[in-house]
Amino acid sequence: MSLAPWLDGELGYRSFGTPGAPRAVFVLRTGDAATTDPDARVTSGYDVRVVAVGLDAPELEDPPVFGGQTPAGLTVEALRELVDREAPGATVGLVGERSAGPIAIYLAAALGPVVDRLAIVGVQSPSDPLSRDLRTPLLDHLDAEVLVVVGGDGPADTGDAGWYVDRMRSAEAEVVPDAEITSVNGHVTLTSVWERVLAHVAPGAERR
Repeated sequence: MSLAPWLDGELGYRSFGTPGAPRAVFVLRTGDAATTDPDARVTSGYDVRVVAVGLDAPELEDPPVFGGQTPAGLTVEALRELVDREAPGATVGLVGERSAGPIAIYLAAALGPVVDRLAIVGVQSPSDPLSRDLRTPLLDHLDAEVLVVVGGDGPADTGDAGWYVDRMRSAEAEVVPDAEITSVNGHVTLTSVWERVLAHVAPGAERR
């Protein structure tokens, strides 16, 4: 486990895959498995370095007011510094799962062309008008090509995917059939779709 400065604590992250690979992918997740490889078998098939960052609830607070001194705004700044340190001068892929998805979107917007591919997995659309109004301009100006992965009946479903896709310049949705979702709470998990996600955020990196 490596650590990056954040407020009065530190962000924990791990790297796996191919050290020194030309392609880097940053993965933002929450929970105990946040800094583990989503599927080592899939990752080993790519010439890619994956940096998995674990985020906690306090680090996700108040994302609608991105740019201020909120925990979410400060987390994005810490992540910008981490990307610059771990992949200096490179174009990178970015992944956000579930509650870490909004932070991934804000980070992609902040980094501009540095992030050329973004995937959000199981991310619900904003639940209130203010959040929707504040998030829409960010989506309108994303440079990245975006993959939005949801489950058929939610909690993040086709309606959530449509909300994001309709507001992005270059985005496509992928709906995982309910029969293929094995989590106890019905959420699409990054592990279950890692092969599709990695193919999107690391184009051309698959080993021949």
